[in-house]
Amino acid sequence: MDTKDGLRVKYYSTNDLSCGFYLKRIEDVVCDSVIEKKRVDINEIIELYNIQQFFQNRIYSIHWTKQQLKDYSEIVSNFSKAIGIFFSKINIDKIESMFDAIYYDYRDDFWKLIEKYKVYEKISVEQFRNITLNKHFLLKDVLKCKNLVKKFSGEIVTYMEKNPFCAEIMLSYYLEKHDRNIESLYFPVELSNEKKTLILDKYITSNSPNTNYLKLVFESNSTNNLCLTDRLKLKAKRKYDEEIETLFKERTGFEYGVQVSFSNKIDEEFKFETDNKRILSVLYSAKWIKENLDYPTLLNNFIYLFGYTDMQCRSLHVSRKSQMSVIEKNLGIKGRKEYTTGIVFQQIQMLAELQTIGYCNELEKYNIYLEDIIEWFFCDYLEEEFSVKGFSFNKSSRSVSYLEKCRNIAAEFDNLLKRFKIYCEDVEIDDELLHISTEHIFIKDIPSMVSNKYIYPYGNDYQTISNLLFSDQSIIHYLPKLPNNYDSFYCLLGKENVYYDMFEDYQIPSIDWLIEHNIIKIDDKKRIIPDLGKILILNELYQHDVVCFSYMKKYQSVILELNKMGLVEFSSSLFSRPEQDYYNYLFNKSEFDNGLDIRNRYTHGTQIVDENKNKQDYFIFLRIMILIVIKINEEFCLKYPKKKD
Repeated sequence: MDTKDGLRVKYYSTNDLSCGFYLKRIEDVVCDSVIEKKRVDINEIIELYNIQQFFQNRIYSIHWTKQQLKDYSEIVSNFSKAIGIFFSKINIDKIESMFDAIYYDYRDDFWKLIEKYKVYEKISVEQFRNITLNKHFLLKDVLKCKNLVKKFSGEIVTYMEKNPFCAEIMLSYYLEKHDRNIESLYFPVELSNEKKTLILDKYITSNSPNTNYLKLVFESNSTNNLCLTDRLKLKAKRKYDEEIETLFKERTGFEYGVQVSFSNKIDEEFKFETDNKRILSVLYSAKWIKENLDYPTLLNNFIYLFGYTDMQCRSLHVSRKSQMSVIEKNLGIKGRKEYTTGIVFQQIQMLAELQTIGYCNELEKYNIYLEDIIEWFFCDYLEEEFSVKGFSFNKSSRSVSYLEKCRNIAAEFDNLLKRFKIYCEDVEIDDELLHISTEHIFIKDIPSMVSNKYIYPYGNDYQTISNLLFSDQSIIHYLPKLPNNYDSFYCLLGKENVYYDMFEDYQIPSIDWLIEHNIIKIDDKKRIIPDLGKILILNELYQHDVVCFSYMKKYQSVILELNKMGLVEFSSSLFSRPEQDYYNYLFNKSEFDNGLDIRNRYTHGTQIVDENKNKQDYFIFLRIMILIVIKINEEFCLKYPKKKD
C-alpha cells in the first residue's frame, strides 16, 4: 500500500505487531488533515477509517503528550464527517472501477463502509455480479457484511457453486482451529446443506485441492452448520492419499524413524544412538531381562528401562506443545477438535510400539506373556501389598487371533476402571454394584484417592509469564549486548548475569510486568534476580502441562503461593488432563475428530479386517493397559505408603 506519502495505515488488531509501524504515518496524516478538503481517492478515505480504528482501540504513540493526544483525538473524531460525505456523494455508476482501484488490504474495509453507509442499496445485482468477476474480488470480505449477503444472496450462492475453492471458506470458518477470535461470517440462507455438500464435493474432485483442507474434511465430524457425510469424507481421504502420493513421489521432505533391538552384547541396561538421518536407535540388554524375570522388575522396566513415565508418574507418550517447533505449531491447517501432534510425538509413538513388541518377544522366550503379568498385578499383587480385594483381569487366550485379543482387552479396560472408581467411592468393590451398572465410563470421570493430586496452569497471567520466560518467541529472550543467543529468557537467566539496563526500550515493559508479578526482582545493582522456586514449577508446567503435588514436597509452599497468585489450580483424578486427552485420542472420537478410535472400533465391530492392523492395535492396548497398571499402583502407594513400606 505504498503512496507518494509513504505507507498507508491499515488496522488489523490491537495485538498485531504492525501497529507500531503506522504511528508516525498516523501522526503525519492527522497533522496535515483538512476536514473540509474535497477527497476523491477511495484509498484516502479508507485510510481515514483505519486511523479511526487505532484511536477507538486506544493505540497511541508513547511519545505523544497529553495535549497532542487530545488534539489528535478531536481531529480524528471529525474523520467520520469526511467519510460520510464521500459515500453520500459516491457515483454508483463508477463502483466497479472504484473497486478495481482499491489497495489489496483495503478491500474488506471497502465492503464494510459500503454496508455502513448503505451504499449497497444503490448497487444493482448486475453491478455486484460484475464485481465478483473481478480478479481482485474476495468472497470472504463480502461475507463479513450481513446486509450485503442478504441483498445479494442469490449471486453469492451462484458464485460459490461456480467456484469450488469457496469450500475453503466454509471449512476454515466451521472446522478450523484459530489462535485468535475471527470475524463472523454470514452465509446466505439459500445455501442449504445440499448445496454446501455439492460445493465440497466439487472442491474435493477439483484439480488442485489443498491437502490440508482434504485432511480437515475426513478427520472432522459434522457440525450444525456443515454436514460431512461418510461418502464425502471417504472421497476426501482417497483424494488426499492420491495427492500425497504424487507429492512425495520425488521423495521431497525428510525422513525420521526409530530402531529398537535387544542384544546380549551390551553391559548397560540400554543405550541410545542417533544418526544424521533423524533415526533414533535404542539397544536394550536381553541379558538384563533374562536375569530379572520376576514380575515386579518386569513391570518396573516400563518405567526405568522404557521410559513410559517420568519420576512424577506422568506419561511421556502424550503430545506436548513444548516439544513442537514454532513451524509445527503454526504450519498447516488444524481442526477445532484436533489432537495436535508433531514429529517428536510421532517418534515417541513409534518407539513405544517397537519397545512393546520387542519386549513381548523377549519375554515369550521364557514362556512369560505380558497379560500374565497384568493379571498378577490385579489379582495377586494388590491384595498382597495393600489388602485390596475385588480387582480382576480376564486375560486373553494365547492361541486366539489378535482380533479376539483386541476385543477382549477393550472390554477389560471398562472392567478395571469401573472397579477402581467403585473402590475410590466405597473403599471396597461390590461386584453386584458393578454388574448392575450400565453407565458408560469416561476417562475424565475416574477419580483419585489422593486429594489435590495434580497442579495445572491457570489464567491469562500464567500464559503471559510462561511465554515471556520459556518461549523462544519471547520478546525478552535476546539481548543485543550479550555475545551469546539463548532459546528463552529462562535459559538466559541461567547462563548470564543479566542487568535491567541491558534491555531495550521495547523490552522494559515486559521486564517491569514480571517484577510487578513477583516472578523476578532487581537488586541494588539492578541485577535481575529470578524467583527460582516459582520459575522451576512454572517451567515444569510449561514443559508438561501438569505437575504432581505429592512429588514436589520441597516446593509445596511455592505451589500454594502460586495458587494464591491465581497462576495454578488443583484437581484430582486418576489420569492427568494430558493423559485423558491422549487416551481419548487413542480410544474414541468423543473429544478429538482425528482420534484413532481403536476401542470403539473393536467394541462396535467396525474394525478393519486386517490381522496385521489388529496386531498393531493390540500392542497399543497393551501399552495403555501397562500405563493403567502404573497409575493404579501409584494411587495405592500414595494413599497407603506405610502398607507399601
